Amino acid sequence: MVLLTLHFAVLSWLTLRAVPATAWAYDANLTPFATLHRAFAAGGGTAARQVLAALAQTAPFGVLLPLVGGRLYTRWLPSFLHAVGLSALIATGLEVLETSAGRVLNVDDVLIGVVGAALVHLLLVPATRAALRARAAGGTSAGGVDVPNPPVLRADPEADPQIRVTQPGETRGSRIGIRADA
Repeated sequence: MVLLTLHFAVLSWLTLRAVPATAWAYDANLTPFATLHRAFAAGGGTAARQVLAALAQTAPFGVLLPLVGGRLYTRWLPSFLHAVGLSALIATGLEVLETSAGRVLNVDDVLIGVVGAALVHLLLVPATRAALRARAAGGTSAGGVDVPNPPVLRADPEADPQIRVTQPGETRGSRIGIRADA
């Protein structure tokens, strides 16, 4: 949660800071990959910088969002869809906020950011969860290092007095002495 908050704070600062006005600027881009095509056609390092900047903005969400959930035993597809969907919403929100700071709306930044979050999630999260599950089960971690077994709970833990446990065939009033045959 701390890492996610820190990442949001840095992104907010980078997104909302004012940029110096230029003499000209391209119009808003709502055509997918048009800006990238134009930048690669012009040559130079502007296309690479644009791709890296868009990746750096939202790629960490591919790992940080599942990490905040803390679920170790979950299927990869719902986790992937959740992380990518939230990354898409965050990237779109950042792009809209950038327009208030004098930048131009560009759909390519959103698409590249979502692809980056998806790739980072697929590369890191399933392998990390598998290693943590193996560690929690008392096996070896992904690096082959033996980890100590976690403490074993008693087979019959004490019942919590706040939780009412009913026995098979028990009716609602039987605990307070009301009998059905009386």
